[in-house]
Amino acid sequence: MKRIILLVLILILGLTAVGCSEKEPEKINFGVMSDVGAVPFLIADKMGYYEDAGVEVEITVFRSAVDRDTALQTGNLDGAMADMLTIFFYRESGLDFKMTSDTYGNYRVVTSPILDDESFKNLEEIQVGLSSNTVIDFSTDIVFDNLGIKDKLKKVAIPQMPVRLEMLYANALNGSTLPEPLAFSAVKNGGTVVGDTESFDLYPAIVLFNNETLENNPTGVEKLYEGYNMAVEYLNKAEKDEFYHYLVEELGFPEEIKEDFVFPEFKGKNPPHEETFYVVSEWMLEKELISNKYDYSELNYE
Repeated sequence: MKRIILLVLILILGLTAVGCSEKEPEKINFGVMSDVGAVPFLIADKMGYYEDAGVEVEITVFRSAVDRDTALQTGNLDGAMADMLTIFFYRESGLDFKMTSDTYGNYRVVTSPILDDESFKNLEEIQVGLSSNTVIDFSTDIVFDNLGIKDKLKKVAIPQMPVRLEMLYANALNGSTLPEPLAFSAVKNGGTVVGDTESFDLYPAIVLFNNETLENNPTGVEKLYEGYNMAVEYLNKAEKDEFYHYLVEELGFPEEIKEDFVFPEFKGKNPPHEETFYVVSEWMLEKELISNKYDYSELNYE
C-alpha cells in the first residue's frame, strides 16, 4: 500500500514539474504603422482577441518609420509591421531580426488632381514625391520601370506623408507614392492611380520580430497571430460601420472616405512573399544600400 501511495505521489510531482516547466507567454510590445495593414492588429486588441488567445499585447501606433525603427532598435518593441527593406537594413547593421509573416501593404503612384493617366505619362519630366531609400522609393521605381517611363522620373524627397499629400493636392507635384488609405484619399480628391506594387505581384510588407523574443517567447508570438487571425475572420464579415470610427481615432484614417473606401480581403498569417524578397534584394544591391546577398531562409522565421 505504501508503495502505491509513493508511486502516486511521484506521478503527481512529475506532472506538476512538467506543468511548471511550460512557460506562460510573456507580454508582447508590438508596433504598427498608420495604414491598412495595421487594421487586423488593432481590431484584435479592440475585440479582446489577444486576451482570448491567452497573451497580453501592447500596441503602439507610429506615424513615422524612423520612430518605429528607433523603438525596435532600443528594445522598446518586440516586433512590428515593417517592409523587406527594413529587414535587409537591420541585418546589414548587425541587428538580429527575422520576418515572421507578410501583412497587407499596397503602395500606389497617384497623379495630382489636374493630371490623368495619359497626361501624367506624357510629361517630359515627372516629379514624384516620396521618401528616399524606403519601400516607397522601391515601389516608385517598380511602377515606372513597368510603365517604361523610368527616364522621365524625377524624385522629390518629402519624408512626411501628410506634407506629400498636401503638395499633391496643391499640384506642386505631378504625382506621389502612397500607402492605403492615403492613396484612396488622393484619388477621391481628383488623382488617378497609374500603378502599384500589387498589380505587379510584389508584396514587400512584412511583420518582423527580434530574435530574443522569437527564442524566449515563441508562444507569445504564436498567440499574437491567433488573435490576428480571429480579427481577420471578423473583418472579412463585418460592416465598416462596426469599426471604422475606431480606425479614425487610432490610426487617423480620413473620415470623409468612409463610405467609398473598400477594405481588402484580409488574410491570416502567411509567410513573406519569397519572389518579392529577391526583387527587393536586387534593387537594394543595385543602389548600394546593402553590400551582401541574403537567402530567404536566413531572414525568415519558420
